[in-house]
Parts: sequence; C-alpha cells; structure tokens
Amino acid sequence: MILLTGGGAFEGGFMTLIIALILIFVIALLVIFLRKRIFPIFYLMYARVFRGKYSFEYLEFFKKHDLRNPLNNCIRDEITLHFSFFFKLLKESSHYETDIPIEFKDVPYLISFRKLVRQFGTPQCINIARFNQSRVKVVGYNEKFQEKKMKSLFYFIDDQFVMGEFVFSETRRMDPTQVKEALSQKYLDGETLKSDTIYILGPQGNMLNYHDNGFFAAVKYLYRGDDHLNEIMNDVFAHAHENGQAFKKAMIQEELLNRF
Repeated sequence: MILLTGGGAFEGGFMTLIIALILIFVIALLVIFLRKRIFPIFYLMYARVFRGKYSFEYLEFFKKHDLRNPLNNCIRDEITLHFSFFFKLLKESSHYETDIPIEFKDVPYLISFRKLVRQFGTPQCINIARFNQSRVKVVGYNEKFQEKKMKSLFYFIDDQFVMGEFVFSETRRMDPTQVKEALSQKYLDGETLKSDTIYILGPQGNMLNYHDNGFFAAVKYLYRGDDHLNEIMNDVFAHAHENGQAFKKAMIQEELLNRF
C-alpha cells in the first residue's frame, strides 16, 4: 500500500510539472509573438505613471507608433520652422536695436517646465521634437488680445525655457498695427514700424521677431544668453539653408513623427 501511494504522488507531481512546463511554453510563445504589442503597452503605462502625461517619454511614444497625440497640438507645422526665423532672416524685413532687455511676459529664461506649470497651471496644448539628441518641447496657453484669440507658447530645449511666442490667429478680425505700436513703444521709443516683418536685437543678444503673413501674426522672443543652448541651436540652424545635415535630420524626423 505504501508503494502504491508513493507512486500516485509521484505521478501527480509529474503531471503538475508537465502542465507547468506547458504553461510556461505557451506564455513564452505569447510573449514572443505579442512582444511588439505587450512591451509598448507596459512602457506606456510606466511612462504615464512614473513620468507623467506631459513627459517627453510619454508623448514620444505616440509619435514613434504613429498614434494620435493624446493632448492638443500647439502648432500644426514643425517646431524647427519656428526657430529658423532667427537663423535665416526673412526678406524685406526691417531691423532695429534696442537698449531695453527683450523678455517674454514675466517668465525668466531657462526656467524649467515644472516651474512654468506651477506659475501658469495645466498647459492647454503641447508638442515635442528633437534637435539631434536634445529634447524640445513647446507648451501653450490660450489668451485674449483685443477680445480675439491669442496663444502664448513656451519653447524648451532640454527642459530650459529658451523661446516664447505670441500667435494671433485672427488677424483679419483684428488690427495688427496695435501689436507693432506696442512693440515700438516698449523697445523703440514709439518709432513708426511699417514693415510686416521686424527684427529687434536686444542689449544681451536676445532677439525679437514680428511677422504678419496675412493669415496670422506672431511675435517670437529668442534667448541667446546660454552658450550650451546656443551651441545646440547653432548645430541645427547655423547652416540650415546651406544643406545643413543636422537641420535636414531634425526636419525629416519631426515631419515623419507629426503625421498623426
């Protein structure tokens, strides 16, 4: 009787082992065949929980997998184009210099994204891109100018605020000359600004660009006081219109990833 009992226990344990091995084999097969779906889902969950829904990792997941941005886009074109205004000056533009520091709203340059959110609250739109290995993020807030829609955009390179932009999307329903008059009063002692494209150079090397193409007007403020950030931008844009490979790579990468 003892031998029979021992044999039954052995056979039961052996069957359990066989079933366990089969289950492990089946799970391994599922992981192998579904890894392209399983691993991205786990990564997305990790990025969302531990990095946050505004993190570069979380947002880049949707771009890499050609999925729709879970948040609103701030701009429809490429981020690189907005920077390029300062590296190839537009034709028929007027150029000025000022002794007044060029600053964007009351936001200090080089501020981090977290500090900006603490000051202004949850962003209403967001885009991301890469300049070579550097991470670029633009976040925006809807505002009003002359009771018309205006958007304030904040551009970050490696989590440092480097450029601000006001975008007026209803120029047909507003008077853009008031924008130019305000800029002139602040930076140029009220000098009359007739051109639709204006550049103003500040005392610390910072730059301002006003441009009205008839459909929308925008005022951009670029910070040029950090050597490391200048190097990043120069690598991408300094030879942008002379077959610059870094600029081409940034444009191609952003264009492909922005197809959603």
